[in-house]
Amino acid sequence: MSIAIQEKADCVFQSAGQAVHVAYVILAQEAQQDAPLRKALIRAMESVNLVAKGQREWLEQLRGESSGTVNFGGLGMEDVRAQCVLVTRAVATKLPAPEMWALQAKFGQTEHEDVDGRRRFAFSVERINAIKRLSDWLRPSFPSLSGFALDCMLGKLYADHKRIEISYRDLAKSFGGTHPTYSRAFKRMKLMVRELEQQAFTRLEAHLRQQGVVGDFD
Repeated sequence: MSIAIQEKADCVFQSAGQAVHVAYVILAQEAQQDAPLRKALIRAMESVNLVAKGQREWLEQLRGESSGTVNFGGLGMEDVRAQCVLVTRAVATKLPAPEMWALQAKFGQTEHEDVDGRRRFAFSVERINAIKRLSDWLRPSFPSLSGFALDCMLGKLYADHKRIEISYRDLAKSFGGTHPTYSRAFKRMKLMVRELEQQAFTRLEAHLRQQGVVGDFD
């Protein structure tokens, strides 16, 4: 699949980080007609740093296309989704479990739910499972904190902070201890998780380049 795609166009992504971010955004959309998929592609490409001329040209092409087949650097709609599936499959099969959980928790699908007439942020089942597994993995590094506290702290890390508010004082009130304790633990946890993410991207880079999904741009 990747060889056939590469014959039609240059690589879609410049780095594994770009590839993972965009792939999860696109696959969060159901298989659909060209216009909705094009909008999803535009949102995804606008949310990453496009430093390559070819990628910027593709984004402008997507913005200017009013109808017809999605043309993402020569790729059709099914080709785009196929590359995204290849990326997410690599996350699930090519990484050690903690690195996989870190990426799934960060990039997995975001959902919303209506409660008392208000729409609020919610994690998908995939993200909830990844956060719980990652919390269990982190627990030996934070022996003074309860498992539930770690769950909440990871939720705070991965959530949109404007839509979910978990303060350090809230954590102290719910689980005991002082709010500076949770503040220090959160900063340490964030560093550990970001290190996992970078390790995952480094590990995925060679594989995705071999598959023709990631490559250098002129």
